[in-house]
Amino acid sequence: MKKIGITLFMAALLVSCSLSKIEKSARNTIDGNWVLNSVTYDEPGVFNTILFEDATASCFTDSQWFFRSNNSTGTYTIIDTDCSTGVRYFRWAANEIGKDTGDFEFTLKFTDEKKNDLEDKTGYRMKMKYLDANSMQITQTIQFEGKPFNINLNFTRTTL
Repeated sequence: MKKIGITLFMAALLVSCSLSKIEKSARNTIDGNWVLNSVTYDEPGVFNTILFEDATASCFTDSQWFFRSNNSTGTYTIIDTDCSTGVRYFRWAANEIGKDTGDFEFTLKFTDEKKNDLEDKTGYRMKMKYLDANSMQITQTIQFEGKPFNINLNFTRTTL
């Protein structure tokens, strides 16, 4: 009887932690190579933003991103030689907000190359504003002059 109870508990735990069909589909769509083509803002103007406490938005233009869906890891590489170039490692997730809404929260947490979380870095919570097979937009909302301010990361799929 005890074994049946443990088995049922483990089965319930697995079901409760599994991804919805919509989440699985989104993860499969994200999987692969992308280029961050531009960083835009919902407000007009010129802004000097630093993304992920790493580099200015202009340094991220044309950066190369890789998302692996089966273990939720990835990398991005800044290639602009006027910036601190190189590979950065992260863990990511795309979780549906609500049930069957199609709205996603996108999270990113930096790791080392062995996939260990970096304790001195915080994670980032953003919104997946748009996703299809060839383009993706992730939006980070921050406070600027006391109001919400959106920073949009605009990606296209690539075949590196």
